[in-house]
Amino acid sequence: MKKSILFGVSAVLFSLASASIAETRYISDKIYVPLRVGDGSKYRIIHRGLPSGEKLDLLSTNEDSGYSQVRTDKGVEGWLPSHYLVTSPSARSQLDSNKKLIDELSTTNKDLRAKLENTTQNSQETSSVAEDLKNENSALGEELEEIKRISANSIKLDEDNRRLLESNQMLSSEVDVLKTDNARLRENKENEFFLNGAFAVLIGVMLSLIVPRMMPKRRSDWS
Repeated sequence: MKKSILFGVSAVLFSLASASIAETRYISDKIYVPLRVGDGSKYRIIHRGLPSGEKLDLLSTNEDSGYSQVRTDKGVEGWLPSHYLVTSPSARSQLDSNKKLIDELSTTNKDLRAKLENTTQNSQETSSVAEDLKNENSALGEELEEIKRISANSIKLDEDNRRLLESNQMLSSEVDVLKTDNARLRENKENEFFLNGAFAVLIGVMLSLIVPRMMPKRRSDWS
């Protein structure tokens, strides 16, 4: 009985220790678009996947197939679905730029605060400079709040864009599967027609050989 209790307590302590050691991980939200040699999913893939936010040169667009020909910064040319292309950088790229600008503005704001504290200790001659610094600091604070608001909107837009891209990828995969199934069904139908025709010809040949043998022979008038 005591051994069972000790074993149970040891198992609980071991599970708690394992839970405390476990590290947290998150699933990446990057989307990779394959690059093909032609304007369709049937063509060979020449690039395993361009990441979201990749800068490309648009060479041509095929409205019928829904594919566009592009060139990467490394000179690789190929085709990918046109709905993956946008005219402006992704929201995540804009968000990174906004974060850098926020850091720069925060540093400038700190410098202005230090200057303002120093100028308040000077004579009346520097009071106008202090007032200008206050106004500039206030304007920078408003600009900082506006950039924070834009950054929040960029995050939401990036999440919405990621969900749309994932849905588009799923739909494209389903379309490819349906196309493959249709092609296989057409091939099976053609084979069925061919076998039926061959069977009909075989039946006709057999009848032409068997029926004359089954008919009674006519006797000669001389007999």
